[in-house]
Amino acid sequence: MKPEKDTTNFFTTTTERSGYWNDYLTVRPDYTQDAFYARLLEYHRSHQGNLRSDPAIAHDVGTGPAQVAAVLSKHFDAIVASDLNESHLAVAQERLADSLDRATFSRISFERLAAEAVHTTHPPNSAAFIAAAECMPLLDREKAIQSWATLLRPGGTLAIWFYGRPHFKPAEGYDASACQQIYNQIADAMFVKHIKNGTGSAHKAGWKRATDCLVSFLDNVEIDPSQWTDVQRWKCNSHLDMAFYGPNACDFEIEKVSHIHSEESVCHVEDPGFWGKSWTVEDWNLFMKMNLPTFRQEDITPDIEDMWATLAKQMGGSRARRYVSWPVVTILATKI
Repeated sequence: MKPEKDTTNFFTTTTERSGYWNDYLTVRPDYTQDAFYARLLEYHRSHQGNLRSDPAIAHDVGTGPAQVAAVLSKHFDAIVASDLNESHLAVAQERLADSLDRATFSRISFERLAAEAVHTTHPPNSAAFIAAAECMPLLDREKAIQSWATLLRPGGTLAIWFYGRPHFKPAEGYDASACQQIYNQIADAMFVKHIKNGTGSAHKAGWKRATDCLVSFLDNVEIDPSQWTDVQRWKCNSHLDMAFYGPNACDFEIEKVSHIHSEESVCHVEDPGFWGKSWTVEDWNLFMKMNLPTFRQEDITPDIEDMWATLAKQMGGSRARRYVSWPVVTILATKI
């Protein structure tokens, strides 16, 4: 059965242009860094014990341009890269075919499938590792977690991570707070067109689901202690806003919710340099456009153009580079 289109997911680009995806990755954090994955894999290996030695299968759900699948292919015997969007899968296959050797590429399969339904096409208890990178707020949380619990074998690892709104890192020579305030105003002005101009209850429900999850710093993602053990939440720069836009862009009530259980471990780390980048105002502008796949040039009104010009001036000019910090949350859990 062909998967239905997800009308509640605001991040669904239909372009297969390599230029778009190159720009997308340029202004996104580089979480292919060895240190980050080393921590994930260390956690995973610590729970393997005497598990059976059959081929270890890892799933990259919501694969997008497949940068996660590429890293997982170095550590697992077989990789399943799935996404509900056909153009995402086309890009993923093209990028991996160009970047991986033939033997490694042959161990990766691609499936058009909702993240909440991966258990429907694979045997229960068949996966060793599931990665859900930068997609959790877009999903039906309860259905997704239950699907992954069914798919993972006992001792298998679930790794969820998400980064949110970029923030100017304070430094001498400019006013980071003033820059951030201007950028936040731009973000609200850009996102409001997509949030409030949509029609139907499904549209609003999708935006509210994502917004509540982001404002909650993914604390509303419940990990049932009867199914999972050693649940760890790593929160980096949690004092920063996670949502890509503010309440002014929304036409619904935002709810901050926590479903963290007492058995879980929560670690807060303040590290302004984590996944950091150095951006000009054009990089900030590009991030905004890449964050809205349905962006149209006519979305840029004269008022928004003026705000970008003000931001450039506040940053110290169009060529000035200012450091970017990110709020990041990682959730790790082991299937019982």
